[in-house]
Amino acid sequence: MRTTLTRLSLAAALVLAVGCNRKSEASIQADEAAKAAEAKVAQLEQQLAEAKAGKVAGGDAETVQQVTKSQVKALERQVADAKRRAEAKKQEAVVLASAPAAKEAPKPVVVDVPTGTKLEITLARELATDKDQPGDAWEGSLASDVVVDGKLVWSAGSSARGVVTQSAAAGRLSNGKGALGIRLTEIAGVGIDTDTHVVVASARGERNAKYIGGGAALGALVGLLTDKKNQGDHALGGAAVGAAAGTAVAAGTADTVIRIPATKPVAFSLTSPERVTLKK
Repeated sequence: MRTTLTRLSLAAALVLAVGCNRKSEASIQADEAAKAAEAKVAQLEQQLAEAKAGKVAGGDAETVQQVTKSQVKALERQVADAKRRAEAKKQEAVVLASAPAAKEAPKPVVVDVPTGTKLEITLARELATDKDQPGDAWEGSLASDVVVDGKLVWSAGSSARGVVTQSAAAGRLSNGKGALGIRLTEIAGVGIDTDTHVVVASARGERNAKYIGGGAALGALVGLLTDKKNQGDHALGGAAVGAAAGTAVAAGTADTVIRIPATKPVAFSLTSPERVTLKK
């Protein structure tokens, strides 16, 4: 009788252990996601601290001051959004940790989305320097599927959010230029790091769209906006910069308002890898 009870106790313990393992698979993934979200908050707070410190070399003082002030507002928005996402991830981890083990809990599928992955975004509305200010949030949707290693990570139509990083009408800066810059910060509720899309313009009607890589990219923005001939990509603080080919940019007009239309998707690229747990 004692032997039978012992065997039953061992069997029950084994079942419980298996159940706990299944539960821990989801909990581990949730914990990792929560830690990653907290790390993003810390990273953005560091960028914000550096921007507030104003340690940017080169460029005229007025342009540096205006670009820095705009960047601070944008980063403050990003920090607030990142904290919101981190709190949601933390709560999700707590719920999963306290949930009863499922009998057939499938192992979560995790995909590492690499740096450089293209994300085409359809804006919900036109963005313009006479309406949108640094730190303002903008919304849109993913224009095409994002597939990694044959797995669908984000489907077309997924929600997208971003922040305006610069907004100064053409002729507003001391060198006669202006700029409208935007960064994509979130896809389907997942916080991401991308390059910055900047349209630089002059009151004479010149329009030039660029992508600036890196996180805050403050030095690169200053370099771009203080380059009088707008040719010196070597002066962009070492940030990866490329022409925003294929993006609709108004040209040949003296209109001082700089616009990014919603008629054509804007492409962004991830500047750091992103680990995504696929939803079932």
